[in-house]
Amino acid sequence: MMPEELQKWAESQIQALISIGIDAIEAERSVNWVLQHLPPGADPHTYVFPAEVLYEPLDEAAISDARQDWYSADEIPKKYKRLLDAR
Repeated sequence: MMPEELQKWAESQIQALISIGIDAIEAERSVNWVLQHLPPGADPHTYVFPAEVLYEPLDEAAISDARQDWYSADEIPKKYKRLLDAR
């Protein structure tokens, strides 16, 4: 794919993720991850990532963002929110 085509693909994927309720920042982060790990010349519509690529450790920013999403989610009952940081 040409860079312009990849950019169009990325934007369409971000919009699709947002349309199903994924946070815009998470949608962009996910699509950018795919673009960063996609081999040159590979088609993002059909490429299958090897399992070892999918198990990268999360950085502190991603962990903090996930924690914030957990605590602010209305669909998670309050009695379960504290489980995230239980000791």
